[in-house]
Amino acid sequence: MTVGTAKQVIAFMEKYNAHFEALSAFVSEKRAKVIADELSWLLDSLTAEQKFVMEGNDLEAKRLALFKNLGLAGKKARELIEECPEELKSKLTLECTAMEKYVETIKATNADIIDIIERKLSVQEKLINRTHSTASTYTGKGVKVTKHNTSGGFFGEV
Repeated sequence: MTVGTAKQVIAFMEKYNAHFEALSAFVSEKRAKVIADELSWLLDSLTAEQKFVMEGNDLEAKRLALFKNLGLAGKKARELIEECPEELKSKLTLECTAMEKYVETIKATNADIIDIIERKLSVQEKLINRTHSTASTYTGKGVKVTKHNTSGGFFGEV
């Protein structure tokens, strides 16, 4: 890999990392909003989330095209670092390590969000089931009452 090629790869990785840094911050905020049950924020954030997805897809397509044009198609980060000129190796390593960290953080945060939502839904399901079972009324013969007799109650007939 030439110095010019390495500089192009590093410049692109810097842009890619800026995207992942912003996405990581967004996902962290989303996690906080899920915990706080801020459903309106979550609904309003769908457009922003879709924008991140589209930007990520666009950047990945550009990375693939750049790597193909530079003769680096199919290369893994480890291979790029090994082939990088010595004077730029630490910079490329830093960018690759940062991207790996962002991706791991985003994946872990998204998994945490899913876990939190599943636990909240499980609690809601238990509450709903408990409410239904305690609200049922039966006669002395075990027949479920569907209409309550309100005559003569506290207010009399209504």
